[in-house]
Amino acid sequence: MIQQKIFTTNREWIWLAAILIAGILLRVIAIAGFSHTPESDEIAYQNMAINLLAGNGVLENGNRAFYNAGYPIFILAPVYYLFGDNILAARIANIFLGTVSIILCYFVAKEAGSGKIGRLLAAAIWALYLPTGIYSVYLAKENLMVPLILGVMWCTLRLNTKPSANIAVACGLFFGLLAMVGNSALSLVGTIAIALIIMPSPAKQRLKFLGGVAIIALLVSSPWMVRNFYVIGAPVMNTNGGFNLYLGNNPAATGFFVSISDTPRGATWHELRKTSGELGATETLKKEAVSWIKENPKEFVVLALKKGVYFWTPPFHEGKGGNVSIYESIVRFVWLIQFVLLITTALAGLFLPHLRNRQQLILWVAVACYTIVHMIFYVIFRYREPIMPVIGILAALAFEGFWTAKFNRKVSPGHDEIN
Repeated sequence: MIQQKIFTTNREWIWLAAILIAGILLRVIAIAGFSHTPESDEIAYQNMAINLLAGNGVLENGNRAFYNAGYPIFILAPVYYLFGDNILAARIANIFLGTVSIILCYFVAKEAGSGKIGRLLAAAIWALYLPTGIYSVYLAKENLMVPLILGVMWCTLRLNTKPSANIAVACGLFFGLLAMVGNSALSLVGTIAIALIIMPSPAKQRLKFLGGVAIIALLVSSPWMVRNFYVIGAPVMNTNGGFNLYLGNNPAATGFFVSISDTPRGATWHELRKTSGELGATETLKKEAVSWIKENPKEFVVLALKKGVYFWTPPFHEGKGGNVSIYESIVRFVWLIQFVLLITTALAGLFLPHLRNRQQLILWVAVACYTIVHMIFYVIFRYREPIMPVIGILAALAFEGFWTAKFNRKVSPGHDEIN
């Protein structure tokens, strides 16, 4: 019996290793076959890392705290320090982050109560979901956000089943790093709140865990906030919050990203930046956005609902310029099929009684919180990629549930085999 269990466990690790190889291969093919020159945010992150190494501080085109600093500080700067301003090296670092994410999908699914099928499928989904290959090419913060979000999800699920101070510390560490990498992921604080509320522990212990998470998160992120206090005059994580809020809430807002030049503030934006500075300009835009929301509450609600729909709209869109190669058309079609299958399978899992549990609630709350924050600002399809591994895990759990029901088998949650 023990030998059989060891054999089954070893076989599972072999499957996981094969999945990792497939995931790495997909990312290598994407890097080799997709010709891309860094643009927009990518250039900003590059400049931040290069300026940091040159002794100029984290500086991007005159801005000192507009973009999130986590990805250029933690990934690009170390890579450029070791290998020079080498984009290929940065992309290889992205492959490493993607590989870590695949492994984390396996462990998050396991912590959510899946059996062997569910956790291996969760890893395989993230290994072979086509956008994960393409994003290895981009010097984008989403590459780092994904493993950090998965780390938060693992800690949150673990706190709900086997709470400990060490897990609370790890959760705070992930939150602190996320604060520097991507502010939108801080919406997952709603997930930890729900987990602590439904945790079968005394209230005093729950408060201790909450305090531990908050303290560690602040300790991790506070050096950057202190830096910003001295550099720009306020202990903020970045200065794009008001800017982004305005882009999503003004008379010209559509729900998607719109250029500042296409808004009522467009004609005076550059002058405002000169006279008010980086921090003052974003504060002005925040006030104007809040003012528009207060004056147009109905329009705000309708627009927010539209953003929610846009956020989960399948990827029917074409590439830039509309003229794409046959290969890109095939990739986009496969991506569309993958996306629709993941969403529908994850939603179908809601109809399985045995999946209506605390772990599923935590996962769905994460998806809801991440969606809501983008309903307040604006939608770019790229922004939903960091939450897609959670959708993949939900889909894997649902598939396993239907599979075991069809063949009249039982899943042993958190164990190594299906009986």
